[in-house]
Amino acid sequence: MDEKFYVTDCEGPLSINDNAYELADYFIPRGGELFSILSNYDDILAEQNETHLAGSTLKYILPFFKAYNITQEDILEFSKDHINMMGGAYTTIKHVQDIMPFYIVSTSYNQYIEALSAKTGFNYQNAYHTKLELDDYELTPQEQDKILDVAENILFDSSFENIDRIFNNTFQDANIYNLIESVTPTGGIGKRDAITDIIEKNNYKAENLMYSGDSITDKEALEYAKDNQAVSISFNGNIHSITSASISIASTNNLILAVIAEVFNTKSTQGVYDFIHNYNQDPLETLLDTKTNNNIIQELLQNKTSIDIVTEDNVEELTNKAKITRDKVRGINIANLG
Repeated sequence: MDEKFYVTDCEGPLSINDNAYELADYFIPRGGELFSILSNYDDILAEQNETHLAGSTLKYILPFFKAYNITQEDILEFSKDHINMMGGAYTTIKHVQDIMPFYIVSTSYNQYIEALSAKTGFNYQNAYHTKLELDDYELTPQEQDKILDVAENILFDSSFENIDRIFNNTFQDANIYNLIESVTPTGGIGKRDAITDIIEKNNYKAENLMYSGDSITDKEALEYAKDNQAVSISFNGNIHSITSASISIASTNNLILAVIAEVFNTKSTQGVYDFIHNYNQDPLETLLDTKTNNNIIQELLQNKTSIDIVTEDNVEELTNKAKITRDKVRGINIANLG
């Protein structure tokens, strides 16, 4: 089947949230700091071992969620009340769903993706996410006290060696380890596997994929798209996503993704590269030539969007450019997460 299809990460290209970080920061004393430490540990493991599932911070934070009595309902209700979308994202979701098959592949918990889908009109059936059944596990008072002590220990000593000892020794013999092991994050190779699952279920061709992401959890998915001569976009991405992508976009508005999706749908990958070349020569004329929705064009022209082809020579420049926008849009604490 020659039908084009668009798969995107959620947090970054569509929303400015980092839902798991925000949950930790809201419900746990110094929880944002704790989450950031665990995220750094996760990133190091991903860099050391290509089979490690990037995004495993969503597993590592769970003992502390339980110790502070967070429930699945808490996560769902918090998520409903704290959906923050990129500029243009509501229009992008509607526009892309109207013209082509559209999927979200996210490391986020299913409760967040469910809440976001309900609010934005995204088809939740087309979402892949990290499934969390937090209420299926209980802690004894002794286990709860132990985990609270561990949280203080990590905040005192955030070294890789200390955290590695905790998760491979301290927690290994505890009941809470069953909760940690029950969760398989949809990140890293998990996102790539989700894409291949979409392809197999729908009889798509890999070269007809457009993928957008922004972090280390998107590395394998972006590389998969690039290796198959498909469209691979780092959107306000960090160094991990930019080095894995073919295209880097820095923008405070994601309607450019809707436009590129439309160009890709009608003119394939080469048409996207032609669009980028022409856009960098004359943005107004190029956007008008797409004949897309006039409201989309007008809103895009009010935002300075940078679109570049990634090369070995410009990775540092593009990373610095994207970081300025990433910090502005998502805030430094979230922007600095892997």
